[in-house]
Amino acid sequence: MAKSDISEKPSADVWVRLSGRARPSSALATIENPATVGRLVAGTFVGAALLSGCTALLMFRYGEPEAASATFGLAVAYLAVWAWFLTTKQVLAPAAAAAGASVADLIAVHLILGGYAHSGGWLFWGIVLTFALVVMLGRREAVGFAAFYAVLGIVMAFVEPALGASRPPPDPTLRAVLFAAVLVGNLAMVTSVLSYFVRQLATERERSEKLLLNVLPAEVAAELKQRGWVEARRFDCISVVFADIVGFTQRYAGTDPGEMVDQLNEIFTHFDTLTDKHGCEKIRTIGDAYMVAAGVPVARDDHAQAATAVALEMLDYAADGPVTFRIGINSGPVVAGVIGTSKFQYDVWGDTVNTASRMESHGEPGRIQISESTYRLIADDFVCTPRGLIEVKGKGELRTWFVDSRRTDRGPFKAGPP
Repeated sequence: MAKSDISEKPSADVWVRLSGRARPSSALATIENPATVGRLVAGTFVGAALLSGCTALLMFRYGEPEAASATFGLAVAYLAVWAWFLTTKQVLAPAAAAAGASVADLIAVHLILGGYAHSGGWLFWGIVLTFALVVMLGRREAVGFAAFYAVLGIVMAFVEPALGASRPPPDPTLRAVLFAAVLVGNLAMVTSVLSYFVRQLATERERSEKLLLNVLPAEVAAELKQRGWVEARRFDCISVVFADIVGFTQRYAGTDPGEMVDQLNEIFTHFDTLTDKHGCEKIRTIGDAYMVAAGVPVARDDHAQAATAVALEMLDYAADGPVTFRIGINSGPVVAGVIGTSKFQYDVWGDTVNTASRMESHGEPGRIQISESTYRLIADDFVCTPRGLIEVKGKGELRTWFVDSRRTDRGPFKAGPP
């Protein structure tokens, strides 16, 4: 993972540095929020230091000063590792040092107290330690450490009789407390961290779903996730809308590009709302042009009415703004789907699309020009003015109409998702 450029703000520094230094194979690298990463690791080190310090006090209390000193030293080591990270902006080296200090303490206490039975299974803290290595360093280091610890556990099992006979048994209460601490500590640490990552996974999945649905229609996204590809479908009749700003190049020549983009974003964001309102599908924007289709990816009988309603509301919105639109609509058969395996985009193809584009480019500013096929579908619902025959590049003469308004006797059009 590449190192992030760190700002000088101390409040954000720590978390960004931590996530930026995590190895890509570690669980830390799956968390995109640096603050979350920092809190997780801080909680781990500080929590482990507190637990080790409390356990050291118990060992002193029940007459085991040597084991207590080793465990208290581990608590200090955890705090020193956290300070090391804050000072040096490193993660891997401090994490490895913490793992080494943990192993040294576990072996020392195991030997000092006289084996598994006398130490309350102190060596079993290696389970949590292995788990922590998966989170902090990665699978490779964790697997290697787990193998080492498995061998260590087997060796200690064979020398258990000798260790038990090397000293009198510790206080029974201490042994019981240590056993409970190991059992409860392992359960608490593993359960809490796993639960966190399950919640994090659900959050990231939801975020990915939203991003995918911003790119593809819901039905297409579901097919892509299930099959890994999207089959192109033929639709017998849909309606395609093209809206284009009149004189865009001349209007914005010499102006600040940022201002131009901001204005386009404001207009097209409103168009997105209109598209969703009428259950249509935004196909794409091309510079200052906006393309919408009605009747895909789910077929609907009122696609022409929905497309025309969107176009009329586009003009109404633009009438109050600084730009003027030309809009064209055509209806007919298309093929719709997703092409390629990267940067997915749902699109429609066919002569219907080309004719819709010609309806826009050969139209008039501030008006909606429609083809004969669209007029036949909406004539009963909208007031249209015949334009007559026009010469269309690549198409010859086509009969077209302008859409003026919704017929008042039909009531407002209330198209929604099909």
